[in-house]
Amino acid sequence: MNIFSTKNTSGAPALPSAISSIIGQDMSVIGDLSFQSKIQIDGRIQGNLTGTSLVVSESGRIVGNVITESLVCYGQIDGDLTVGKLFLKKTGVINGRVETSDLSVESGGSLNGEIKALSQGKDFKVKLETKPTENPSQKPPESAKE
Repeated sequence: MNIFSTKNTSGAPALPSAISSIIGQDMSVIGDLSFQSKIQIDGRIQGNLTGTSLVVSESGRIVGNVITESLVCYGQIDGDLTVGKLFLKKTGVINGRVETSDLSVESGGSLNGEIKALSQGKDFKVKLETKPTENPSQKPPESAKE
């Protein structure tokens, strides 16, 4: 038996379990975030999030759109969500349009908005776009700009 297997005993893929980054309660972030791991939001974010796995704690608040493979929400999100697996807990509040292929809402959780099913059949995967860094030596000469 492999204890580091990415599959559970039922054969279904397991969600990433180790949190690699935390935005603390005393932190406030303004701007977009991209991530390829599991992050936890205890503070406030004003911006869009794109990544693999996200946990929003009871003290966490996001104002912006979220695209992620899995989301566990104990806090509040004001924005549109595109999520493979969404777990809305009893203290969670989502205000916005939700697109998901797997939705679980605990009694007491609040979902205010439109819900749309993502196509079933294959797992939802997020592809992060990488922007090339600008190299000053590759800039066109001033005479080429018109």
